[in-house]
Amino acid sequence: MSSSSETDYASILNKLGVKQPQRPKPTGERKNRLTIRAPPPRLDKERVRNNWYRIIRKARINLYKYDPIEKDYIRLMVLQPSLDRKADLHVSLLPVPITALDQCPYEAFSYHWGESESENPVYVTSREHKGGEKMRDLGEVAIVAASRLYIKDNLYEALRHFRSEKHPTLLWADGICMDQGNASELGAQIPNMAQIYSKANRVCIWLGTADVDRRTDRAMDFIGEVVKTHDIRDLIQADQTQNWRDLIFLVTCTWFSRRWIIQEVALAIEATVHCGSKVIDWRDFVDAISLFDLNFQDIRKLFADTSHEYNAITDLKPLGAKILVDELSNTFLRKANRNLFEPIKSLEVLVSTLAPFETSDPRDTIFALLNIAKETSSASAQRMLPDAQFSPPTPDYTKNLLEVYIEFLRWVISSTNSLDIICRHWALPERKSKAIMYEVLVTLPSWVKLVPESPYGQQSEGLNGRKNGDSFVGLPGAKSYNASHNMGPVVRFTMGPAKSSNSPMRGTTKPTRKPRGVSMREPESGNRRYTVQNCAALPKSPPPSPIASSRPSTPTSPIGKPFSQQESRVEQATMPIQTDSSMYVKGFVLGIITWNTSRIPDGIIPQEALKKLGWTDEGQSEYYDVPDRVWRTLVADRCPDGKLPPSWYKRACLRCLVNDTPNGHIATKDIIERSPPGIMQDYIKRVQAVTWNRVVFKAKEAGDTGTEKFVGIGPPFTERDDLVCILFGCSVPVILRPWVPFHRSTSQTDGRRKPKDKEKPSYYEFLGEAFVYGKMDGQAVSAMDRNQLEARTLEFCLK
Repeated sequence: MSSSSETDYASILNKLGVKQPQRPKPTGERKNRLTIRAPPPRLDKERVRNNWYRIIRKARINLYKYDPIEKDYIRLMVLQPSLDRKADLHVSLLPVPITALDQCPYEAFSYHWGESESENPVYVTSREHKGGEKMRDLGEVAIVAASRLYIKDNLYEALRHFRSEKHPTLLWADGICMDQGNASELGAQIPNMAQIYSKANRVCIWLGTADVDRRTDRAMDFIGEVVKTHDIRDLIQADQTQNWRDLIFLVTCTWFSRRWIIQEVALAIEATVHCGSKVIDWRDFVDAISLFDLNFQDIRKLFADTSHEYNAITDLKPLGAKILVDELSNTFLRKANRNLFEPIKSLEVLVSTLAPFETSDPRDTIFALLNIAKETSSASAQRMLPDAQFSPPTPDYTKNLLEVYIEFLRWVISSTNSLDIICRHWALPERKSKAIMYEVLVTLPSWVKLVPESPYGQQSEGLNGRKNGDSFVGLPGAKSYNASHNMGPVVRFTMGPAKSSNSPMRGTTKPTRKPRGVSMREPESGNRRYTVQNCAALPKSPPPSPIASSRPSTPTSPIGKPFSQQESRVEQATMPIQTDSSMYVKGFVLGIITWNTSRIPDGIIPQEALKKLGWTDEGQSEYYDVPDRVWRTLVADRCPDGKLPPSWYKRACLRCLVNDTPNGHIATKDIIERSPPGIMQDYIKRVQAVTWNRVVFKAKEAGDTGTEKFVGIGPPFTERDDLVCILFGCSVPVILRPWVPFHRSTSQTDGRRKPKDKEKPSYYEFLGEAFVYGKMDGQAVSAMDRNQLEARTLEFCLK
């Protein structure tokens, strides 16, 4: 700043439009009063400069405006050098054709945006780059009067760290190189990120600055020791306890919870991990985490002196770093030179297995994985053509969250011929407040299951152990059950503008209005007992046009004859604007719940539940026998790998019931902490994975003459009179709750209530998946002939 500016501080404020405080004029009463004022502080050079920058940052004047960029171009950033680490950041943005990236020796950033405000200024200039330039001499980029772009703290610190003292640095970071306020540009640029990260000389993983206690520094150094040691047991000693604690501290940093990092690291040819002044190779980090996981139980014993830490860190399954290491090793096939060859996993698999990773924009639940899925990656030979009848999702930030999720679900159901996706907890919840390019907040329906309700919750919740039981439907392509007997899904969606965030929560919306030109009859009257004839949400609708399934197999009827192609379909009705979005799916009611436990906390199976399942402790211990429906139900009749349980599960269950139930309960956590024999420990761990935070229930067969009673395990909020249903295309039974809307005279919003006696339900809330003993392998369907099945088939309106 010039000396004239320093001396003319008032004129600077006037030019910036900043009002200066005015001294009040003296009143008559104080006119003759002697006032002693302190002299104004001296406006030295440093103070004027600080005030100048403060005012500019506050006023946000002369903000940088991005020039439009073509679809097949990206922007690279030239970070200008400085000897002064505290000096302002100056960068130039260069539009570069994708085809010229091989000529550009750039590095790509992988970092966590963070929750801070964008208050750090970067001074930006633009310069055109022609495709034929080699861009070896970055010093030729001139610095002219620059505009300001404001970025968040973490990226700001990363740029300071990577800035050279003498030479310009060529970088790519999405927070600067992409116009974050332009939805159309973001949608066009996201597919280019596969090329950006795979062609970078190196991907720089920035974990952040070192913590004040230098724990991250010690952890980064310790990783080097872990991968170099010949025997890891030499490091599992009491004097190394703090180092292992520091490593846990490092791998729980926010970078490992971010969804975008998955593709950034998966696509990298070379990657390095940076934290403060420390740097390690990504491959060393991967090996260290693998060794940590392999020896976790022994390492955990080092924390026994701190009971809180010991009890809190019981499993590494929810650890983002472990999930990342496990999944990335099987995401791509690579050539000998480590270049990408072929993506392995489908988009549905990636969304399901990587669900705990978070993003500030929940639409990126889908968009962040498109570049590494086999159906959508540009590197995939199996990539589906965009003009196919059912194309996979594409990045489009003009759509709201509900539109993005329904587009994904419709594609998954139609391409896999399965409805299991609605049972998995894969979706990130809606934002709590609006933002730029995020003006519409929606209320998600009950059939979009959220990540916070998954077995271990979101990454941001930390290593707090198990929260819910494992999924019964399992991962895509590896189903363990066949409750609907290979029948394909029959689904249709009513798609329209989503409800605002001020609308009632799940299941409290008004029933769908009758759209013009579409036949939708009202549901027939029902009965409080929900007989088979009277618990339909809607009668059969006119058959929609069938769609081609990507699966070659043809759904079959219970008597072995093929159904028509219309029996397995997903439809999007052509409708005008709707007030809500519902899913209509066909199936039948299996039974009505007559009794249930409360949610099972911490894996403690109550005595009452054991008795309802059929366990009795009468008689001498040597004559005890445990019924099949007891020990099989507690493990959902499967091993952790989805296979049928071994015979010794029965003996393990009997030992727990006879020797480890002092109060009549099975306290699974206490049993495991006592380090029981192998078969008991394996059995109890499986019981935990099945029952945690779920309920045990009894149900009777649907219908006036229903006499069969069965038992099972259901989602946490299951109640009496909920319905156990088989939905066609779903491999497990589900629990639905009927609702009737009503108008509150004292409120502008509608409420809901359960149907009264002989009152028809208007719609259903999808509570979740269930295990029903003896009904998991198609028995309920195969017990009926074709006519009986058609008579019991209903179309449920799920909201």
